[in-house]
Amino acid sequence: MDPFSVIVMLAIHLVVSGGLMFLVRRMMPDAPGLGRWALATVMFGAGYLVRLAVGLETVSALGVASDGVMLLAVLLFSDGVREFTGRSPGPMRSRLLLWAVIFSAQAAASLVGGALWRHVGINLATGSMYAVMTCSLASELRRQAQPLHAPLRLLATLIGGLSMLTLLRSYSIGTHGMDVAFHGMFAKVFYIYASLTALLVAMTLLWLLFLRLNGQLAELATRDALTGVYNRNGLDQALKQHFARRDAPPLTLLLVDIDHFKRINDTLGHATGDATLKAVANALRLQLRGGDFVARIGGEEFLIGCVGAQHEVALPLAQRLRGSVGRLQVPAADGKRRVFCTVSVGVSAGFNSYGDWEIAASQADQALYQAKAAGRDGVQPFVLV
Repeated sequence: MDPFSVIVMLAIHLVVSGGLMFLVRRMMPDAPGLGRWALATVMFGAGYLVRLAVGLETVSALGVASDGVMLLAVLLFSDGVREFTGRSPGPMRSRLLLWAVIFSAQAAASLVGGALWRHVGINLATGSMYAVMTCSLASELRRQAQPLHAPLRLLATLIGGLSMLTLLRSYSIGTHGMDVAFHGMFAKVFYIYASLTALLVAMTLLWLLFLRLNGQLAELATRDALTGVYNRNGLDQALKQHFARRDAPPLTLLLVDIDHFKRINDTLGHATGDATLKAVANALRLQLRGGDFVARIGGEEFLIGCVGAQHEVALPLAQRLRGSVGRLQVPAADGKRRVFCTVSVGVSAGFNSYGDWEIAASQADQALYQAKAAGRDGVQPFVLV
């Protein structure tokens, strides 16, 4: 296959892949990085089409402008990767300044050295940018969740390979002249690899997005939408995971109920009630130790799994939870008042297996009833009579 046909195929792959990403972007408007990836891919494909239109081995204003589009596309793609992995792409002004510096150097090389230095420059610049992107992807493996490791490794491998070939191409053109840019075995290998990479990178990016979406759906299934702590499904999962571990330590359950919560809703409105629930959930979460967990199991009730079967462990934790909530000052929805609230806590006996958790929950409920009967804002352990 001649280089012209391969480049046409590469450009088509890029434009079609970018168009597919735009369609997915419309269905997933909150997908991080996808908009940048889509725009970058289409821009890179358009840059190749302009190159073909003006001539691959000539220097013209339009051709040099297409180089600038390609350089900007690589920066956009890199920013999309950073956005997807939760890192800030950086201020737009600084990114444009970086692009302007690289493009100015590329344009100067084209004007001074003609077609030879134009192709040496563009391959050196893009190859170096690919290398930086590869290193960034490799470093993300330590930060990202395990399900994302495989596609991130594949993406790093594909872009790393493209970086090496692009840098070798820059060296080869600089050493042997323009004849090797579009003719010979290396040129064919380069463009075939680039074309396959364009297709595989698009598929890998969609793989990453759907893995992220799947994780978000799983999170929604196990988390309370208002407070972010576990819901009943998440509680069940946390209990099963805890006792699935070898030599899992026993647990004690703490049932926490916000005192007079109905009064907050009735006097200050449900918006203030929701804000109070969020604040209480966060206060509880901040007091937990490693291995402990919290779930919202009712309107104003939270169930906490405390690692350890002794009341010498669970009761001090319960007192810390009560004190943490007692120090809250939640702004009311009207902006004029603040909500002060207290909690009552019932503490179960310890248990050693998943099958016993409902018994422990019943014990914590009985203890909570006693705490409320004693005047609220207190901690009551379950006592077997």
